[in-house]
Amino acid sequence: MSRLFEQFTVGNQEIIALSDGAPERALGGFFAGVDPALWTAALGIAGPDEGVPFNFGTFLIRSGGRNVLIHSGYGTPAKAMGILGGGELPERIAEAGLKPEEITDVVHTHLHGDHIGWNVTPDAAGGPDRLTFPNATFHIAARELDFWLNGAPKDDDRTKVAARNTVPIQAAGHIKTFDGDVEVLPGISAIATPGHTPGHTSFIVSSGGQEVLIVGDAAHHPVHFEHQSGRAHV
Repeated sequence: MSRLFEQFTVGNQEIIALSDGAPERALGGFFAGVDPALWTAALGIAGPDEGVPFNFGTFLIRSGGRNVLIHSGYGTPAKAMGILGGGELPERIAEAGLKPEEITDVVHTHLHGDHIGWNVTPDAAGGPDRLTFPNATFHIAARELDFWLNGAPKDDDRTKVAARNTVPIQAAGHIKTFDGDVEVLPGISAIATPGHTPGHTSFIVSSGGQEVLIVGDAAHHPVHFEHQSGRAHV
């Protein structure tokens, strides 16, 4: 299995997992308050500082004439990280046979920087950022959008990144918000999973009696499904 590009199907929906960077990363920050001996054993590593395969990923869903991205990757900051595939989401999309202008929709689980990084592309000459996917509608939970644009501390770096990557698409009229557990697009339904952020949302992709759950940052490793802590953080 490739860490940068992997394809599968759910019913008649084609899903391609695309990476915007695949580092080896220590996961201690995802197990706060848990005895390291317990979670390192569960992950099969010798100690908490040992890296495990990680991914700043997106999902491309092709069905019914739509080309839908769930997340838009880490963006240009990942290019400076020196990691496998860092900041190369446009190249992965090209490998899938698409141009950025052919993306019809972008669906966000939440608005942390490593999930919204390619919403806009910085201008090389220092001018205004441009929309990476100029023809796409961006689907964002209303509570999530309101928090980052109106409720979060303005001097917080995460707030600044969220604003930089959402205000231009909002100004262009490309954002469509939703509330609660609704069908956002045909075959793609939202499930409110707040905690990681106030409006964090997971999505069920369904077709032909098959389903796949895309959890965003509600979990970072399969072991989180086995041992749920209920801890919340923004």
